[in-house]
Amino acid sequence: MIYDWILLTCFKNINGERTSSSIYHLLKGKRSIQTVQDAHLFKLDSFYGIYKRLKKNRFDAKIEDLMQNRLIECNYNENDMTFTITTSGESFLKNAQIHNKFNGLLYYEKSDIFTHRLLLLIQTLTNSKMGFFSFIPVINLPEVERWVKVHYKKMKGKESKLLQKIYDELTQVLCLFTDKESSIFVQRLTGYENYGMSVYQLSEIYDMTEDDVYLLLESMNHQILKEVESNPNGFSFLWYVIKDLLAKNHLTQSANETYQYLKNGFTAEQIAYRRNLKVNTIYDHIVEIALYTDYFPIRDYVSEKVQNEIMEARIQADSNKLKAIKKIVSASTSYFQIRLVLAIENKLQK
Repeated sequence: MIYDWILLTCFKNINGERTSSSIYHLLKGKRSIQTVQDAHLFKLDSFYGIYKRLKKNRFDAKIEDLMQNRLIECNYNENDMTFTITTSGESFLKNAQIHNKFNGLLYYEKSDIFTHRLLLLIQTLTNSKMGFFSFIPVINLPEVERWVKVHYKKMKGKESKLLQKIYDELTQVLCLFTDKESSIFVQRLTGYENYGMSVYQLSEIYDMTEDDVYLLLESMNHQILKEVESNPNGFSFLWYVIKDLLAKNHLTQSANETYQYLKNGFTAEQIAYRRNLKVNTIYDHIVEIALYTDYFPIRDYVSEKVQNEIMEARIQADSNKLKAIKKIVSASTSYFQIRLVLAIENKLQK
């Protein structure tokens, strides 16, 4: 039901202005400026990157299922196939008792790392306490293994004290959730001679789909990260696990490089030449920068008159589609300027 609720919310907000693939890319957390801007534009940033392991064939099967249940309907326009939510879909959303909270755009990169570190750290400390060092790591990711090895050296000999600290902090933070949700979270943990359950096993035990189990855990991770971030002193150990992650900014590495050039007074054309990139790629970076930085100097790129013209065209077109707006504005107004104005306007509305 969580997965259905998310998809129907996406279809409702997008309202036929994008194809279903845009939702797939959103849930996967595709690092394209179009996907990131859509997340902001359609107020779906909370869902960005929350289902990174989603496969396209599984996603397409779910879309077909929603259609067969008449929760969405297919529309054809301008050579694109889009979907809109039906009256039954609206009724589903209205009656759905979903209390899961996501903050995808903020935590999509951090959630998995937090989980993997915590799982492997608990497994390492519980086995170390028992003097058993031949266990098979539950997480097989080099970066996570390196992090745990480095920090375990500082923890060796303090296993009992630290495990009690982890227990106390998890007990405290899991009070945010229902008993069922807390049980699902705890049953994922691996300790000495006790391997945590897989998403499939949990779905069987709790009579849930694998999609819903995965998304439930992702939602819990986001809420835990938010709670720990807001109270680092109250959750000192969990804060220790994630503190280096929370300092990262949202800009992609390439956009951040462009940002450094912009701060030094270079134009988009000069940056493109110096970085051997297309100017349109630099424009993509500038839109991304506008979304994530305060006090972006939009008048350096779009005059106030053209900004107003774009916003009036958006209202007249009753659409966020760039083509629809471009048909109305002056011929000299570029797609880049339209995207930039929409990005800034949407950010101001939050």
